[in-house]
Amino acid sequence: MPSPSEFEIDDLSVELDQEVAALAALRDRDPIHWDAGHGFWLVTRHADVKHVSRHPEIFSSEPRGPWHAFESRFSMQAQDGPAHHRTRNVVSRGFTPRALDGLEQRALRYTDEAIDAVAARGRCDLVEDIALPVPMRIIADMLGIGSQFELFRRWVDAVTGSMAHDATLQTRDDEIAAKEFESYVRSAVADREERPRDDLISIMLRGRQAGVLDSFSRDPFPGVPDGDGVLGFISFLVLAGSETTRHAISQGMRALIAHPEQRARLAANPELLGLASDEILRWTTPVRAMQRTVMHDVELGGKQLEQGSTVVLLYLSANRDPAVFDEPELFRIDRRPNDHISFGFGSHFCLGSNLARMEIRVVIGRLLERLPDLQLAPGSQPTRFASSIVNGLTKLPAVFAPTP
Repeated sequence: MPSPSEFEIDDLSVELDQEVAALAALRDRDPIHWDAGHGFWLVTRHADVKHVSRHPEIFSSEPRGPWHAFESRFSMQAQDGPAHHRTRNVVSRGFTPRALDGLEQRALRYTDEAIDAVAARGRCDLVEDIALPVPMRIIADMLGIGSQFELFRRWVDAVTGSMAHDATLQTRDDEIAAKEFESYVRSAVADREERPRDDLISIMLRGRQAGVLDSFSRDPFPGVPDGDGVLGFISFLVLAGSETTRHAISQGMRALIAHPEQRARLAANPELLGLASDEILRWTTPVRAMQRTVMHDVELGGKQLEQGSTVVLLYLSANRDPAVFDEPELFRIDRRPNDHISFGFGSHFCLGSNLARMEIRVVIGRLLERLPDLQLAPGSQPTRFASSIVNGLTKLPAVFAPTP
């Protein structure tokens, strides 16, 4: 087994099995590990990650000496306490069962349209052509700005590129996309102020009128419109509503291709898609890690943590903890129980969890049904998303038998 010192959180060249082995060494030998090179604590066990998440009054989500440049205050992810609760209450109105009613049929249509666009070619990029369009179109529809899908795609590419590098927009095209996105979002907000609708922007504006989102202070971030919390939150939802789900879908198909017996069983038993979606979320862990700041001296797992220090919650490790998961090294589409924490835990549990599960289930199900022989393109290599936070892919070339 590797030594705990062999885990390097920013080394994105390591294969999954190597990373999992290094994390297992940390869990076994030093579960609350001081990473001297980075100057933060690594939290690896499922129980400890849950404990930290359960106590935001001790382990704060608010940026105080951020770990990475993009951990900026432009969403409720960077809030705690009453302010977070007020913001969450406003936005959650857009994620009720009633609000989500009918989105599954829309997801089916968008998935079929994405497959139709590539079916005759016999090849595609699973990320760009399938996994990205469906969740992005859904969240754009929920915001009431679905007609600008291609603009959102260009803007997301620009902003995620800044996340992966030095928190600046990388090219002139990125700057143009950011300006066009800002102009469009501002015009959409102005329109909803005059003519409210039944969409997420209108819900947020009602929260602003109630004094909730106006008080949501945030830090500037490249490509995100300056202004009050509504503008920042629209940006956050476009990102969060598309990024993590696309990574779960693309990495989920990669896992099924790598485990043909599980893929064959799922294709023959589509009633298992619900369980399989949660196993995909556990196995892929789209959000690899998040940071918290220690608000006062505290003991965690037998270690003394000082006020002001940073802890990094390693969800990828927690989701492979043998204290919680039977044979965690196995990818099993019917795993039950499956207490993964890919959506976080506690007050920051993902509002869009049910939406994401539905999108994964729909897209994976339609791919298995309509492209049953889909495989990774020979000689190609998946391209990993350059982020220590997100476990995802930017490219996943695939081939299949062309269909009319």
